[in-house]
This record gives sequence, C-alpha cells and structure tokens, in this order.
Amino acid sequence: MFRLHGDQSYIMIFFMLSLVHTIITDDHISKIFEKLGSSTITITTESPSSSKLFTIETSSFANQTSFVPPFETKRLPLNPDVIAPDGSLVRNLLTTIGGSMAQFELPPGMTSNAVEHRTVYEIWYFLSGQGEFWRKQKEREEIVTVDADICITIPVGTQFQFRTIGHKPLVAVAITMPPWPGDNEAILRQGIWNASFIGIENSSTKLTNSIYRWFIIVTFFIIKLS
Repeated sequence: MFRLHGDQSYIMIFFMLSLVHTIITDDHISKIFEKLGSSTITITTESPSSSKLFTIETSSFANQTSFVPPFETKRLPLNPDVIAPDGSLVRNLLTTIGGSMAQFELPPGMTSNAVEHRTVYEIWYFLSGQGEFWRKQKEREEIVTVDADICITIPVGTQFQFRTIGHKPLVAVAITMPPWPGDNEAILRQGIWNASFIGIENSSTKLTNSIYRWFIIVTFFIIKLS
C-alpha cells in the first residue's frame, strides 16, 4: 500500500513473514527514492504474532542511507542479568544504534577488578551508595569519590577500578558507545586495590567463577532483605 503526503512519500509494505521472504537491497531503495523523490521511507512488517516498524532515511548531500530502529520501552529487571568483567552486577536496559544502557551495582565491602575497554566509551551516572573510582589515562591518574548525582566518563583505553564505601551498594547507570560487544571487550589490568573478584572468566577459572557468582548473588539478596 502506498501513501503520498505533500513533500514526503511513505511506503507501507505489509506482508506475512511466515509466507513471504522479502529482501530489500540498497539498489531497491535508491530506485524507490529516484521514483518518488523522497528522503524518508517507513516500512511496516506484520505477522499474526508480531509487528515491526523501522524507518530508512537518506541524505541528499552525502547520498547515504541509515537504519532507524523502532522505539522501545523496558522496566529495570528485578534480578541481575550478568556479572560484568569488573565483577559488578549488571541489569541490562535497552540498546539502540550508537549505544547501550545498563545498571551496575557493586555490593558493600567489594572492590571491582581493574579493567580497560578496547573499543567502547562509557558515561556513568551514580544513583546511590558511595565509593571511590580510580581512572588512569596514559600519564594522568586520578581517584574520585562517587555518590548520588556524580557523573563520570571512561574514554576508550582508560584503566579503571572502583570500590564501595559504607554499608550500601554502589549503584550507577551507564551508557556504552557503541553498544557493549561482549566480555572480550574488557582487558584485565593491575589496578591499585586488591580486587574482591577472581577476574575475567576463561576455561581454567569457569567453575570457580560460577561458584563465586552464586556467592555474590546470595550476598546481594541477604543485603536486600536485611
């Protein structure tokens, strides 16, 4: 079905995903733009069980095409999804083109592993608790006190480590740019404090780390219930 509105042209393509396999190539898109003179195409795919919407935008100056994903909504998970390479409890939020967001929580009395990221940049905003955060970037080295309403950046290649102060967990939300690619992104470093955790998992530490993860999670729930 085609709908034209003034200066913008919208193409709404409806098809049953279970019956039709459709591939839209860059060549198709360029030909559509040439015919319609449009800078935006909205494509909707529907099936009996799901519906997805995305937008493809082009720039007439750069002659480039970009994919715009659908907007999403998500509630913070009650339980941690994973344990980060630094040892903190992670609750994953949403991911979009260019970045991802997650909540990080370090239980009281804990010190993270010192790590360095290979390719990603991060911005952290602390929600509650209190702690110390160490960063080292080439010759520059600094320890800052972090608590609610403090925001910090971790550029790519920056070594960092953090620990809690007091009897409350240190909680922050962080944006990772580009989206977090996986555990291989983190490089274990020496740090300045003795870490409470075992380190980044490999074949020789997988069992021990699994046991330690259970210890961290049980400690977390005991603190929540007390």
